[in-house]
Amino acid sequence: MKQTALRLRGTATVLALSATAGLGACGPALSTQQEAQLGAEYATQINQQLPIVRDAAVNYYINQLGNSIAQRVDPHGFTYRFFVVNAPEVNAFALPGGYIYINRGLIERADNLAELAGVLGHEIGHVVERHSAEQISKAQGANTLAALVYGVLLNRQPGTLEQVGLQVGGSAVFAGFSREAEREADRVAVDYMLRSGINPQGIPSFHQELLAERQRSPSRLEQFFSTHPLSEERVQNTRQVIASIPAARLRGLTTDTREFQEFKARVRQLPAAPQARR
Repeated sequence: MKQTALRLRGTATVLALSATAGLGACGPALSTQQEAQLGAEYATQINQQLPIVRDAAVNYYINQLGNSIAQRVDPHGFTYRFFVVNAPEVNAFALPGGYIYINRGLIERADNLAELAGVLGHEIGHVVERHSAEQISKAQGANTLAALVYGVLLNRQPGTLEQVGLQVGGSAVFAGFSREAEREADRVAVDYMLRSGINPQGIPSFHQELLAERQRSPSRLEQFFSTHPLSEERVQNTRQVIASIPAARLRGLTTDTREFQEFKARVRQLPAAPQARR
């Protein structure tokens, strides 16, 4: 993916410049309208770089599932769009304004509907809680272009030009969410699952599976854990939230469906992910 990252070097700079120009006179807070516009700009550029799956049935299912959650919980009026990325790594990320990306590698590891929905709920939580907007506003408050480019998009201090570039195809664009933001996205995702009629146990069960896989083969999930700080503590915290829910609310919730298994099988039948060019 080195070449892709380098190609995005210019993209990151252009987007940062446009964001700075568009927000400079608006004070420290990013409005929802600005957030939606910024997300659309990022998505346009990213979709030109990532191997987005174009299969109509796959796109229909992921958008139907994602919007069945988002439309119940989002108070901002964002229009959500969900994309499947043809990449084998386990990863997912959300752009401001409701653009959410899920790698096929993550879908293929989800055992059931509840586990995939838990991931979608978590990413929707980042959008609803406006974690990306908070990061951008902080960078804007610093009034430096470097803060926006490196602190928000790249989540590191500036290095050489060769090091500048967004990590895509398995790494989150907004990689710098704090541990508390990740915990908050977990907490609200539990509520989102309940409100959507889906078993929230899918959240900790999927995280637990990833932790177990990391112990067996640390390198296979390196990208996911570099952008999603995941620990046994987060798994336990989510289980505690679920344990506090009255048992009556947990009855009759959906854990899996035939439609999900058919969707997962279709994803598995897609052409292999493109090899990174060197």
